Amino acid sequence: MPSTSPETHKPTAERGDAAPDAASLSAVERWRIAIKALAKVVADPEQTEQVLVFSTYANAGSMHPRLHRFLDDPNGKKLYAEHRTIDSRSVDLDALAGLPEGTLGHAYAHFLRSRGLTPDVFDGEPAGVADRRAAYVIQRMRQTHDLWHVVTGNDTDPAGEVALQAFTFAQVRAPSSLILAAVGTLRASRHKPMLVRDVVRAYRTGAAAEKLATFPWEDHWSTPLADVRAMLGLPTMPRAAA
Repeated sequence: MPSTSPETHKPTAERGDAAPDAASLSAVERWRIAIKALAKVVADPEQTEQVLVFSTYANAGSMHPRLHRFLDDPNGKKLYAEHRTIDSRSVDLDALAGLPEGTLGHAYAHFLRSRGLTPDVFDGEPAGVADRRAAYVIQRMRQTHDLWHVVTGNDTDPAGEVALQAFTFAQVRAPSSLILAAVGTLRASRHKPMLVRDVVRAYRTGAAAEKLATFPWEDHWSTPLADVRAMLGLPTMPRAAA
């Protein structure tokens, strides 16, 4: 599955104003667009922008319960009310890098910089989403994606991305995550037979963990990473997907 390298971790495909509102389409129309995007990803796993298109349309039909789970959570309600974002306008990577080693902020800054990424990899609102609340929740999930990598210990290599999709499905039940995890596992299992074990473990870890989607990451930049993992019910020393 796609990695998050600087070349592929770009939100270019969701910038078009002509993208139809996914929620207004029939299930057949949504899945036609979603499957077309997924086919492009399968043909070329580096097309990360097509993952965004696929996710938007694959998830639209089941967005309502996920939206309410986010907004009914006190943390989620506060995030939306304050319209918190994680991008270059709200995150000072130099300041985070200057925090003590072992803190969440320092680990996040190191993670991004060591991979040539920035907090703006998912800049701009997602196209194909007219509902302002849904757009915020989707964007929040995208902007915190790399923080999920940091706390789960999954890297941005294909195995790590597949495992994180399994973890994400356990957390939010988005169809796109299930499909991406399944497709990625099937494609890679011949060369990485232990990936199935890692994906199952990631799913179980996600199911047992606290809600990462509504966690107020910005309030814990200075908190030791081990403590943040404990707050979230995650292993202090997670095992990365092989």
